[in-house]
Amino acid sequence: MSSLILSSKKFILSIQPHIRETYFYGDSILITEPLSAKNRSELAAQFSQIIELDQYFSHTAPELLQRITGGGGLLSAIERVIAFSEGDILRAAEIRETLGIPGQRYDQAILFRDKILMKQHAARYGVITAMPQDANQVGNWKALPYPIVIKPTAGRGSQHTLKVLSYAHWLEMRSEIDPTDMIIEPFIEGEVFHVDGLIVNGKLSVCSPAKYVGNCMDFVGGQCLGSYTLSESNPLYRPLTEFSRYLLEHVFPTPEHSLFHIECFVGKDHQITLCEIACRLGGNDLVTEVELAYGVNVVEAYLHAIFRSEALCPKPQSPVQVGGRFQLPPQSGQLKCSHTPFRHENIVKYHSRAVSGKNYNAMAMSNDALIHVVAKADGEMNMEKLFFDIEQWAAKAFIWSKNTEEVTPCMLN
Repeated sequence: MSSLILSSKKFILSIQPHIRETYFYGDSILITEPLSAKNRSELAAQFSQIIELDQYFSHTAPELLQRITGGGGLLSAIERVIAFSEGDILRAAEIRETLGIPGQRYDQAILFRDKILMKQHAARYGVITAMPQDANQVGNWKALPYPIVIKPTAGRGSQHTLKVLSYAHWLEMRSEIDPTDMIIEPFIEGEVFHVDGLIVNGKLSVCSPAKYVGNCMDFVGGQCLGSYTLSESNPLYRPLTEFSRYLLEHVFPTPEHSLFHIECFVGKDHQITLCEIACRLGGNDLVTEVELAYGVNVVEAYLHAIFRSEALCPKPQSPVQVGGRFQLPPQSGQLKCSHTPFRHENIVKYHSRAVSGKNYNAMAMSNDALIHVVAKADGEMNMEKLFFDIEQWAAKAFIWSKNTEEVTPCMLN
């Protein structure tokens, strides 16, 4: 019997090789994006069939099944379908239903993808949420309670998510926006948090409340974005944990074993408002952020639950330190830089795609960072100080220009 794995190239390659080798055997099938020869060779031993698709997320579930049979795969041998990427959740559910495989069904999965259905469902259970409406059905844009947020019904990576300040602002931007399949939500004042972790056997196993420094929407708009896990002593640690437990164990049809990602707002009165919930882990090294804080690789623990039907960590975990990520977005224009990389003893991972003399476009999605840093700290204040120092360094290290003149070599690679 075999497993069908649906994943973006970035995510499947981010799983540590020893974890892939432990749980993905030679009879597993992988459907992913086009791979380099090196990446293909790296994955070949774990999969009997690797199907690489251009415009990966545009293919329907029936098309994916056709690709499997066209490559000699046997659909009857597939006993489980695992989806790692947000754009795969609905396709995986449809495939399970088509093949009669146990697991999350389409009517369950859609509650984690369609923002209107998601929030209507949450509200029926008394959850406070930023209730959306279909942008295509708005009759009087002038009467909307600005500021508002407009975004895709089933968006990912904060792509095409915009804050509209006023009706006049909407008149300026509406020619660039197609409201078809878009939703409108009230803009919620407050700090933004995310909670990530793992459900095993229907119960919360790992739960990592974390605070955004900035937010994903502003990040796509060109501002820096940071995120760090909360210490257990933080007054919001337990409220966010219990809020997440209620959503996952009592409100939503969460799969028996599931990664999760929740985003919410917390106002000055500490009221928690649901932004969204997903039955997958967030991207951009969130797995490392959680592992630094809790000592658990939640992807490994998730696969252990799927394949072994048991918890890798029998008892709920508590944080041992603060894990964090900081991302610097590119700007539109040519980059000039000649400084050395930012260095700090608490930096665990440093990735740069900054090349002096290269032209860049502004970000389209929240995974388009120019500089990406993963770090650890012994407290929340120290993590925020590290983020501030990186931002101050970048302001001096990078010069953006519309010109195409020759510039000095960049030392950041």
